[in-house]
Amino acid sequence: MPRMTIEFPDKVNKLLEELSAKDQISKAEVIRRALALYSYAHTEAVDKHNKLSITDDQDQVIKDIIFN
Repeated sequence: MPRMTIEFPDKVNKLLEELSAKDQISKAEVIRRALALYSYAHTEAVDKHNKLSITDDQDQVIKDIIFN
């Protein structure tokens, strides 16, 4: 598996640490999952021209997710 060295600002590193602790996974796994989610969302929104939205329990749209 290829290795990478990435430098993050303190604020981003703190967010990675918080997410890592919350889900009891490594920071590397947080990044892997984030990339997988980004890839899926990008494919749906850009390649397939689908609309991505955040909805509440009654399926009311709270926010649309836009890719430029």
